[in-house]
Amino acid sequence: MRKNILTVFSVLLLSLFHAQEFEKNQLVIKIKKESFNKQKFDVTKNITGVQSLDQLNQHYVISKMVPVGRIEETTSLLLEFSSDVDVASVLKIYAENPAVEFAEPNYIAHGAGIKGADTFSTFPNDSYFLSRQWGLYNTGTFSASGMTTTTDADVDMELAWDIETGNPNMIIAVSDSGLNMSHEDIAARVWSKPVEVIDGIDNDGNGLIDDYRGWDWVNNDNNPTDDQGHGTNCSGIIGSIANNGKGYAGVNWNSKIMPLKVLNSSNSATYAAMANSLYYAVDNGAKVVSMSIGGSSTSSLIANAISYMKTNNVLLVACMMNNNNEVANYPAAYSTTYDNVIAVGSTDANDKRTQPFFWNTTSGSSYGNHINVVAPGNYIYGLGIDSNTSYNSYWGGTSQATPLVAGVASLILSKKPTLTPVQVRNILQSTAEDMKGLPSEDTAGFDKYHGWGRINAYAALNSVVLKTLDIEKEGELKVINPAINGYAEIFNGRKLNGSTSIMISGFDGKMIYNQNVDLQEGKNLISLSGIIAGSYILTIENKEFRKIFKILVK
Repeated sequence: MRKNILTVFSVLLLSLFHAQEFEKNQLVIKIKKESFNKQKFDVTKNITGVQSLDQLNQHYVISKMVPVGRIEETTSLLLEFSSDVDVASVLKIYAENPAVEFAEPNYIAHGAGIKGADTFSTFPNDSYFLSRQWGLYNTGTFSASGMTTTTDADVDMELAWDIETGNPNMIIAVSDSGLNMSHEDIAARVWSKPVEVIDGIDNDGNGLIDDYRGWDWVNNDNNPTDDQGHGTNCSGIIGSIANNGKGYAGVNWNSKIMPLKVLNSSNSATYAAMANSLYYAVDNGAKVVSMSIGGSSTSSLIANAISYMKTNNVLLVACMMNNNNEVANYPAAYSTTYDNVIAVGSTDANDKRTQPFFWNTTSGSSYGNHINVVAPGNYIYGLGIDSNTSYNSYWGGTSQATPLVAGVASLILSKKPTLTPVQVRNILQSTAEDMKGLPSEDTAGFDKYHGWGRINAYAALNSVVLKTLDIEKEGELKVINPAINGYAEIFNGRKLNGSTSIMISGFDGKMIYNQNVDLQEGKNLISLSGIIAGSYILTIENKEFRKIFKILVK
């Protein structure tokens, strides 16, 4: 009966997979655990150790056999034939083998971001954080063709940094096109493996020689250098060095970035490479994986890798893609099956769902019932690959929204490392800003266009603080945003003593308000009479304490 079911499944699969690209001379199989024998397995001789499978491999002339993940754990293999084969026919034969749990094509997925021109003359080249990183901090002045801007349509990143800037011991993996690892604004953040020595020997026995800073599954070597820019942009969104007087500020200021190259120069990746990168990330200590890639076919290979991540408490943040429809793409669509997956859509600088992106009038942030949250993802400036001081490239796609969410998730885990992936996902969902998009799309609660809403980094981290009763840092002093009815609300849990200066200035540094008050413990209302609506810098200072906030006056 099981073989009959499997055969029916294979026929159904064959009728569907023609809709998506796949490698023409490759097949992915998983050997059943009870049939696999590590002692008989020999990858150098293309021997699985299962007689019936080895006979098939000899018949179809296997030129290469590559484990996906650690073979003793996954029992999964990528088979490469010496010449082109009819994948549909071969797949059916392998799937019916009693030693095989599943067989599927090696599907091809694509990155969900497109690069724009390298110059954008309406922006100044100094102070990139204020002028270009609208997704983190939006003053309402960002200008881009076809996209309007709304003040505070951002994730309140500068407020979140008051709470957490990242754990130096945490590893964030970026499964993408690699990274410009020599770029001055991220080089110091690149992860390296302490047990691996550059000596031509596989020191840790994982089958990869000298993988001291990640791996490249496109060229099968230890140099995951970016050759098209997508991965460098995404990695920089997470980890650009902050407070160094140049370039951009990454969401996470301290954690390490693990570059994993699976996308080639044409922006395509095989499912086998993607799955391998997920296993590698887990096995080498990553807590969050950002994957801005998607394909339209389901895959047991990818699902198994995600299950492995879940078992090891690793979070996967994946993009919804940019097709402006609700066709499911994977791995994002696995968010309904695995609660360690966060599916991310994109918003513009006006808080509306991106439709279209700057690069195509028919594009748009894809949607569907598997979406969890949305985040800024259009006209996203970042690091480039043209040089080690390249800052003028910008990209657009759910690819760019995804690492922003991954970065915020990493801050949540930095604040409280014991949280599980589903707890992190719940925090991001419960603190997201709802009903910010078009009324026809962004309805109260969950909707298929925005999920639970546009993420808010400050609210998410503040929620972690409150839930853990960790009031030592955040509970000392808090400014409630926005300020309404002519008053700013300041919560004083620090018990500040003596006269305290309340200063409000514009972003040009010009002081517009300065008052000395005696803050009371608990709630304080400060009159903002005469201050017009807008965003400002609020500084609270006395002889023993100084803290800076952003405040929105409505």
